[in-house]
Amino acid sequence: MTVTSGVPGGGLPSVRAGTDRRRPEAAPHGVPPRRVVAVAVALAVLLAGLAAAAPPDPLRALRLDARAAVREHPGMWTGASVARGERAVVVGSPRPLVAEVAALADRAGRTVTRIWGGRGGAVVLVPRTEEQAAVLATPAKVDGLAAVATGGRVIVQPAAFARLSATGRLVVVTHELTHVATSGPHAVPMWLMEGFADYVGYLDSGLPVRTVAAELAADVAVGRAALDGLPGPADFAARPAQAYEEAWLACRYIAARFGERRLVALYRAALREEIGAAIGEQLGLTADGLTSAWRSWAREQLARP
Repeated sequence: MTVTSGVPGGGLPSVRAGTDRRRPEAAPHGVPPRRVVAVAVALAVLLAGLAAAAPPDPLRALRLDARAAVREHPGMWTGASVARGERAVVVGSPRPLVAEVAALADRAGRTVTRIWGGRGGAVVLVPRTEEQAAVLATPAKVDGLAAVATGGRVIVQPAAFARLSATGRLVVVTHELTHVATSGPHAVPMWLMEGFADYVGYLDSGLPVRTVAAELAADVAVGRAALDGLPGPADFAARPAQAYEEAWLACRYIAARFGERRLVALYRAALREEIGAAIGEQLGLTADGLTSAWRSWAREQLARP
């Protein structure tokens, strides 16, 4: 991994661990406009890559996208660093965090490649503040999230990311790189999209079910969780922790019963066709049959000590 500096200047939290979101980006306080331009130019040079005679750069597309991101909001990147790993280009501050995120992205990218295929990489932007993260992520929201994938990039929300454990950080980065890798022209149901990203994210964590699904396990223990159906958008809005955990358990159930390859095949089929047809084609079940089987399995998993 290569880390380069820009011009000098100014437990396990859940994966689901600003006011001015539309205002044009202004120069940081005390930084003259010419200085901002100089910073953007310097970062563009760092992202320019090797000479034309050098061997092809496998990160060329990501490098060009990172350079475009810097040019879109030059005032954000005063004193920023650039880290180029095997699979990701990371831009942001402070330098140690940028280097750490690049290393995490390489580990996460290898997992994504093993499960889904492709390179498993992305451009990752690490702004200084939640307000800057909100601007970069628009129209996606970063409220309550440690990171978000949007437009083929991953945006880190620095305050929330800092509160994560080492395992939590790797889970988050793997989750978001999974979103980048699995994006397609046809939207899949939210339970499958988020559940699959969590499935890949938690795959190598070694964490037991009741730790990952702590909120849902607590609800089941006192009879509050009905597990009536696979979570939809309203569930993710009203009770996000439980909805993510239900979605993760759904994908974990499919992998346990039918095999991981069949889970991947289901996701790929859902990118092409309606989910009911994809479930029938890949699992030999109706959507209601899948829901019923998942409900029984999930209750059993959550009841175990």
